[in-house]
Amino acid sequence: MREEPDLVTTWAAGGWTEEDGVGSATLRRLVAAWPRRAAVTTSPGALDTSAAYDPALPDYPLEIVPFAGHPRFLAATPEQRGQVLTGLWIGYNERVIATEHLIAEPAFDLVMRGVFPGSDDPLVRQGVQQSVVDESFHTYMHMLAIDRTRELRRVRSRPRQPQLVTYRRLRALLADMPEQWERDVAVLVWGAVAETCINSLLALLARDGSIQPMHSLITTLHLRDETAHGSLVIEVVRELYARMNAEQRRTLVRCLPLALDAFAEQDLSTLRLELVTAGVEGADEIVGDLRATGSGRRLVRDFSGAQRLVERLDVADAVDFDFPERPEWSPGVGRHR
Repeated sequence: MREEPDLVTTWAAGGWTEEDGVGSATLRRLVAAWPRRAAVTTSPGALDTSAAYDPALPDYPLEIVPFAGHPRFLAATPEQRGQVLTGLWIGYNERVIATEHLIAEPAFDLVMRGVFPGSDDPLVRQGVQQSVVDESFHTYMHMLAIDRTRELRRVRSRPRQPQLVTYRRLRALLADMPEQWERDVAVLVWGAVAETCINSLLALLARDGSIQPMHSLITTLHLRDETAHGSLVIEVVRELYARMNAEQRRTLVRCLPLALDAFAEQDLSTLRLELVTAGVEGADEIVGDLRATGSGRRLVRDFSGAQRLVERLDVADAVDFDFPERPEWSPGVGRHR
């Protein structure tokens, strides 16, 4: 499928008019492409057949484990290290599902309920509803990944996971917001940042040939959808932002760096949990060293999608966040393939 033209070029060439909305030409293309792009329509049975399975292959890439070179981890038995990688993979899927349910879907629901001016636009509603269908399929894929991994690795029980750190941050922010409209804007921002940042987490696994083939397949299918979602969310937020009042705009800009910080954070308690569950000695020391040195504290390493959102809203000067350079492996956001 051909690439979508750059949005700036489209705007400069008069690809849409004010009457059509600030991004309706791009929205129209994204909505029209959905039947040919979405995993739920193109690969609904991709996970129904048994993918190749090699017990010797790890479930999670060792190279992205922040404590992979720690002496305490290296001193663990091969079985313990493998169990940690399996736990990290299962936990990864659990967090993806939680992000869909707690962050992305509530934001989409606000748009579908017409909470914001402009959200009744047919293109906006179609694009968001398509994304909702995608997210349900993603949850299904990651649920299958958990179930199959637990069956193949004979994982009979899982430790209780802490509440998603990004959701904890959102709840704390909402608790300090007295007005419903403020809370709605915050939920929208959290959802938008989630949809533009999740690509970097998916790409780390989708591009890795050392892990189980099914794991790469699931993350690749999800990544393709989220690449389109990144473009769509940017356009939807621009449509809504253009119609917001001054107070709503100020709140949206204030929430953006808070959401970015929340999604950047690696919850070290989840790492400790997998180390303890696998019986690795010195789990507290490993996590303590990560905390002291700052290594492993940043979970998301590619913010190019969120940066593009900030630029498209023309609020870069008002958003206090240090965007890192885009990694070479970044799949990019805003290029719909």
